Amino acid sequence: PMPTLRRAAAVRIPYVDEGDGPAIVLINGATLPLAFWNPVAERLAVAARVIRFDQRNAGASDFAGSFSLLDVAADVDALLQALGIEQAVVAGHAWGGRVAQVFARDYPHRLRGLVVCGTGGQIPPDIDPAWPREMAAARKAADRATWDDRMTRLYCAAGYARRDPDGFRATGDVIWNAPRVRAARPDMRIAPSPSYWGRATAPALLIYAEEDRFGTPANARDLHARLPGSRLEMLPDAGHFLVREQAGRVAELIAAFVHGLPAEI
Repeated sequence: PMPTLRRAAAVRIPYVDEGDGPAIVLINGATLPLAFWNPVAERLAVAARVIRFDQRNAGASDFAGSFSLLDVAADVDALLQALGIEQAVVAGHAWGGRVAQVFARDYPHRLRGLVVCGTGGQIPPDIDPAWPREMAAARKAADRATWDDRMTRLYCAAGYARRDPDGFRATGDVIWNAPRVRAARPDMRIAPSPSYWGRATAPALLIYAEEDRFGTPANARDLHARLPGSRLEMLPDAGHFLVREQAGRVAELIAAFVHGLPAEI
């Protein structure tokens, strides 16, 4: 079993800590299990210490009722304290990129560098509102074929299943086989977007995908403009699930960023 961090009487957060070198914390998208980062984490752990965790109400963590970005950022801080890590590069995918920016705002002394991957910002997603409902209905009906189709339309670049059938199936399996998403969702009224979006002062790497319907290219350009000195990388042949679709490239970019940072900030 994974080690766990106890945060409250009823909240235990499982985590994985592997590799040796500069510390990198990988933060999942909302409701996704920590295994979603596996293809990136395995590559990074060759030359870095990589920490992943199941957020409240996701993966193997305990049900925690309502929670907010502030809670998850505080969980990251507590995890670093428990592991004896003073500073880390914090990388977030999707919702995790919001957590990473709140962490950058509230715990700047802990942050060596910030990585934001495909995070939606103040520009709305470019999706058919029926697709998430249809995906949820297919999940309930155990209709994997329809679910796969809607997942592709919502979260992946056109042709992902054809280009990388094994990767596509593994990506679907990670979500399909994860414990059912709990009813409690994060409370987005706490820490509204303008309070953290584009306010980080640490070195920042932004990795976005050309076909992302949530963290759209417009969001990428907006965040890049708000973070002077940030580096923006736009990946072709990837959608919102860029950390799976282009895991090798994402890992390469993060590794180069981490190893290029000054030792102490």
